[in-house]
Amino acid sequence: MIAALRAAAALYRGHLRTFTRSRTAIYWTLAFPLFFLAIFGLAFSRSQAKNFYILMPGLFTITVISGSLFGVSLRMVTERETGVLRRYRLTPIGPASIVLAHGAMAFTTLGTSILVQATVAWLAFGFHMAGTVFALALVIALGGFALIPFGLLVGSIARDTKVAPAMTNFLMFPLMFLSGSAIPYALLPPWMQRLGRVVPTTYLVESLQGVIVRGVGPLDIGAPVLVLLLTGAVGITLNVMLFRWESTERIRGGRILFAAVVLGLVYGAEYVLGPSLHIAQK
Repeated sequence: MIAALRAAAALYRGHLRTFTRSRTAIYWTLAFPLFFLAIFGLAFSRSQAKNFYILMPGLFTITVISGSLFGVSLRMVTERETGVLRRYRLTPIGPASIVLAHGAMAFTTLGTSILVQATVAWLAFGFHMAGTVFALALVIALGGFALIPFGLLVGSIARDTKVAPAMTNFLMFPLMFLSGSAIPYALLPPWMQRLGRVVPTTYLVESLQGVIVRGVGPLDIGAPVLVLLLTGAVGITLNVMLFRWESTERIRGGRILFAAVVLGLVYGAEYVLGPSLHIAQK
């Protein structure tokens, strides 16, 4: 275990060095969250200037979604296509180390995006919140813990860099539009609200709304935080199971079925047993 963590740390340092040398990567990491902030900010800053903070749970969730899916999935597929993973296979580095290194890098870029977005929202639109900065950081970290494995799964399953963006977009739209991050959850029709209960981002919006709007701590949120933790734990396990060194390697259907069943049980239980959501209240 210690050897796997050391290997992951070494790979992470390499990813970080590559990222800091790429102006394009830095630009898009910072530009995407600011783009959404500008759209929502300019649209609502006049009519809801005092209540602008109500928009931030959705905006933060969109940033977590994009940061968790796009960069990490394409990075893994590119490494597989260019033969980088093939070279790793000849070393003592295992799948767990590679998954952890990519996940840690995604956390780094995601945290940078959120920090820049929150700072600009505070300076330009007077963003404030009822809860603490520590509670907000913890919930954001839980969101990344839950969603980054989805990006890693795309990186493991996608055949090449042509398929990966399509799979990523296929995941992004339900995660964004069913959760209440793009459109307020309370305004969604009942059938869409029911579907929203089976996507993890709904519970991220609920948790962020609790911290930012209602001023509660993560321990007071309860079930949504537990769902995010379970999603992340299951996702990391499935990533190690479905990891591929080569694009030509066959993905075992039984493992994909197992992944679908486990995630289905987690969100099926939440759908049936979960408490009412504050974001559903008008």
